[in-house]
Amino acid sequence: MKGPPAIVLIVASGIVGASWAGAQDPPKRPDAPSAFPTGYLDHEGLTDALRRVAAAHPEAVRVESLARSKEGRDVWLATVGFPEKPTSPRPSILVVANLEADHLVGSQVALGLIERLAGEKLDGRTIYVVPRLNPDGAERLLKGSPRFEIRDNLAAIDRDRDGRKNEDGPNDLDGDGLALSMRYKGDKATLVPDAKDPRILRKADTAKGEKPVYSEGTEGIDDDGDGSIDEDPPGGVNLNRNWPQGWTEYNPEAGAYPASEPEVHGLIRFAFAHPEITVVWSFGLNDNLRGNPQGNPADAPYLAEIIKSFGSAMASKPSPPRDEPARKAEAPGPEPKPETPRAESPPPAEAPRPRAQPKGQGGRRAPASSPSPAASAPAPGLDATTDGSLSEWASQQFGVVGIASRLWPRPEGPNLGGEGDAGWLEWNDKVMGGSAFVPFRTVEHPTLGSVEVGGWKPGVRLNPPIEQVGPIVDGHLAFLKDLLGRLPTLNIPSAKAEAKGGGIFEVRATVENTGFLPTALAQGVANRKAPAVLVRLGLGDAKLLSGKALVRADALAGSGGSREFRWLILAPGGARSIKHEVSCPKAGTASREVMLP
Repeated sequence: MKGPPAIVLIVASGIVGASWAGAQDPPKRPDAPSAFPTGYLDHEGLTDALRRVAAAHPEAVRVESLARSKEGRDVWLATVGFPEKPTSPRPSILVVANLEADHLVGSQVALGLIERLAGEKLDGRTIYVVPRLNPDGAERLLKGSPRFEIRDNLAAIDRDRDGRKNEDGPNDLDGDGLALSMRYKGDKATLVPDAKDPRILRKADTAKGEKPVYSEGTEGIDDDGDGSIDEDPPGGVNLNRNWPQGWTEYNPEAGAYPASEPEVHGLIRFAFAHPEITVVWSFGLNDNLRGNPQGNPADAPYLAEIIKSFGSAMASKPSPPRDEPARKAEAPGPEPKPETPRAESPPPAEAPRPRAQPKGQGGRRAPASSPSPAASAPAPGLDATTDGSLSEWASQQFGVVGIASRLWPRPEGPNLGGEGDAGWLEWNDKVMGGSAFVPFRTVEHPTLGSVEVGGWKPGVRLNPPIEQVGPIVDGHLAFLKDLLGRLPTLNIPSAKAEAKGGGIFEVRATVENTGFLPTALAQGVANRKAPAVLVRLGLGDAKLLSGKALVRADALAGSGGSREFRWLILAPGGARSIKHEVSCPKAGTASREVMLP
């Protein structure tokens, strides 16, 4: 990336008037929360934190590398809870965070869950946690020069199809270390400043006689001299769009093919090697726990109850007094003790940059379109797509419960009433003391003339102040514990043997699933990805006359689903008992011995 070009900074004076200046300079609050990325861990910090937890709890936490990123960083996997015997299946939950580079709150919450669970007994359960699937993109967002909005990993792609990759990205025009938004005037303008707050641009209503004033894009210049600005920035594949389910063909940000990226490929290999995984829970921009997860209709009742449980866990978090300001963290860290976010929140507001986005392009202009002479590629927005997402793959192809959480869906703070763009700016002004939004100022651009540079700092509208991460961990830990208690659990409530004469016995056993979830979802049975329930009859010296010593059952329904099995055996005079054993990787094991009468 080139350094900032020689550009003269011009102090904005009479461009938009006094009301603009007032909107640009909210009063600073000394007790304002810390704006992202303060307190958030880079790759080295996350690695050290995971190793410390594993060292403090060697009997409960294991940390290993799941894959290596394109830049050679480890994708860490933390296993919380070990099987007492290597061959004993333990129902498990897989948590995956920070698929999108700019969603680092997922890493912090995942780390918090690992730290909290390390000291607890999991009662025959295992939790696998991948706190940061996208270490390269996260590192660029945290430490890039300049820092700019990035959602993808760092696989180089050719967005403008000129035979070169990543050659025209954002530039720091004013030397503040950030590449933000750039607004400029010209004959292709389509936007006007909002009458209530000129920091917001909206589409001009020409039917009402409004004359467009501005165009808007990312801060930068035409590095490759092709007449377009920032159309081929660093960052390649969105790891939450690289999964096989619903994968979007001919979209470079979805990858050259499903699971093309080493991070995704490594996680898929791990998942298929661990059939005990019953739930896959992703932390990212998708959020089906506040909506309606798609899946097999037969599985809908189970998903509905899980959503209800999530709502209860979020609503149970204590709320601070409405007039209590957020407290500033004394030191950066993953679990400060701050103001608690509000519980149930509506879907996230749209970004203060209204712009139509091509379907399936994830916030960037489609590479197949022809850019205008001074076009600038839009930075990633606040919304997500579900094409090629982890949660959809987990549900539809892996055949397990696939759920997703955004973690921080809207700005939090006392006395906030605004919605959409205005709500975010109200949060910046009243809660953050203006620290999340950089006031627009005028610089001289080498090809566009006078332009205005400013806007939202990278990542601040997707990642809450570090002080709010602890309470988010609290609520999601409560839900995770509830979810652990809902995993399928096998039991043999009754077993008996009845003498039929001549050393012949009829043996009966009832196998039951006492957990809430079934041993296999209907979708898992349909696509043959779900392991069966295996019922074994330990004969010893006896001889089997009728039935099979090993019986397979596709699934047992949740909440007491059961099935009876019968055998006819011939037992010698010295035989005293018959042993029943039932097992399923997603539901554990159970055994029972039956004395022969």
